[in-house]
Amino acid sequence: MLTNKDTWILILTGLITSIIFTATYLLQLRTFMYVIFPLLVGLLFVLSYNGRNISELLGSSFFVALLLSIPFRGYEIWGSESTRHINLLICYPILVYVTHCFHYIYHHNGGHWNMSYTLFFEALWNTLVVLLFGTLFMYSSENLILYPSFLYDGIYSSFLYNRVSTNGVFSYFLGLFLLFLGIGIAQYNIKVLHQLRFILRTCMYYFLPLLVLASVTFFILFLQNTAQNPNIIISAFFDLTLVSILFLNAYYQYDNNEKKQIAWLNGLLRGYKVFLLIMILITNYYAYRYMSLEFNQLIYLTIALFLGGIYAYSAFRSDKEAQQIMEKGNKYLAIVFMVALYIAILPPFDFIVNKDKSPLSIWDGTDYIRKSTYQKS
Repeated sequence: MLTNKDTWILILTGLITSIIFTATYLLQLRTFMYVIFPLLVGLLFVLSYNGRNISELLGSSFFVALLLSIPFRGYEIWGSESTRHINLLICYPILVYVTHCFHYIYHHNGGHWNMSYTLFFEALWNTLVVLLFGTLFMYSSENLILYPSFLYDGIYSSFLYNRVSTNGVFSYFLGLFLLFLGIGIAQYNIKVLHQLRFILRTCMYYFLPLLVLASVTFFILFLQNTAQNPNIIISAFFDLTLVSILFLNAYYQYDNNEKKQIAWLNGLLRGYKVFLLIMILITNYYAYRYMSLEFNQLIYLTIALFLGGIYAYSAFRSDKEAQQIMEKGNKYLAIVFMVALYIAILPPFDFIVNKDKSPLSIWDGTDYIRKSTYQKS
């Protein structure tokens, strides 16, 4: 558990990062590498911080942030022709997130590359919870500052309102500093937030039957109307696949003794692993046959296919072997996934499949499903 001193170190890191990031705005630096580099260093440092080997953590954070920033040297922020073939707003945050998890493992293992799957899941889970708490704290604090500024603007003075609402420099600084402040608070109370995993474990008993029911129902509807827009079919199956993969990885954080006591749940889980592979195969079939695919989309589909194959294979093994197979598969595919995404953002790499066909857009497909649901209701 972190001490008050450690919390102040995290807050100071956030303050320095906010100042440097704001300075890049004031200097009007448009090169993506210079803008994102200090932010990455700060985030990698505070999200992996555990009060030990601080200087080594700072050095590794600089190194990893430099690697993640180098592909964007010489290109203006969000305006690079070399990244038109990928969805940078999705691809790059995922790359940073996965890379951070490996950086987290490296630091918490004392600088050794002994990759523990338990530690890998801890990195995924803790980072997600800490970022969510930090973002919630940032928005809540900004609103608490914004609301009084409206009152002061109408009664006393418009100074605070002008600083908060119309001054872009101050808004950037305040928002980023509050985000780091929230992350520091979350890291100090990480053991409390860690207890949310026990709630998640309890929910797993109820999630699986509902997930199976939703997946099977959609599959039956799909068989009755295979002429539907391919983009919609791919989006629906991809969403179900993503939720299923997240579920399976969360489920295998259970204690083995608990799982053995629920035989029907284990049987349902084995069948769903095979069904998951079928959904992934349908998704890949429609994607490769009917849609134009960007390189990062190829990565997602290919990794999902390999994960589906590994999970389906583990369904025919014992519980202990199945867990080991899934853990090894997740670890190695995570490395491949990280390297492939890094290659995807390297200029001038450009690779698109089926350029003459309509581009695949998971967002458009999901949005169409959502709008159709609202119209029917």
